[in-house]
Amino acid sequence: MADNMRMQAEMRELQAQIAQLKDSLTSQGYSVADEVRHRTSAAARQAEHAAKYARDEAATVAGIVREHPTAASTALLGMALVGGLVGYLLGSQQPDHRRRWYQY
Repeated sequence: MADNMRMQAEMRELQAQIAQLKDSLTSQGYSVADEVRHRTSAAARQAEHAAKYARDEAATVAGIVREHPTAASTALLGMALVGGLVGYLLGSQQPDHRRRWYQY
């Protein structure tokens, strides 16, 4: 009989510990969820700010191109020529290794 009473007392103690652990996990879960929600909203605000900045800059560039189409096309052509020249110079400085793809 004493063993049965002791086992029932231990069972009640274990149930109390389980309830305490459950409450602790619940509160930690809410805390983590709040932190994730806070960080997500902060990241969303930063992304929204970056997107607005990019839209504003694109609108500014588009306005400049509309006002000065000749200057814009000349600048683009100049950059393309400089890029082609740099690519040619870098390519011509590489040693000439003409190997077939199947030779090792």
